[in-house]
Amino acid sequence: MEDIGIYPSISLILFFGFFVGLIIYLMVKGKHHWDDAAHLPLEDDDNMNFKHSNQ
Repeated sequence: MEDIGIYPSISLILFFGFFVGLIIYLMVKGKHHWDDAAHLPLEDDDNMNFKHSNQ
């Protein structure tokens, strides 16, 4: 129980490591990917390949 002081350090490293990894992931994906994703809900239904059944 004397080495319990290591747990806050590990938690801090994991916390910042997650967010640094997330920022790196977002930067690697690039702006083009996010521009395409931003326009997805706004596309016309004509462009989608759905089969509508008459029920």
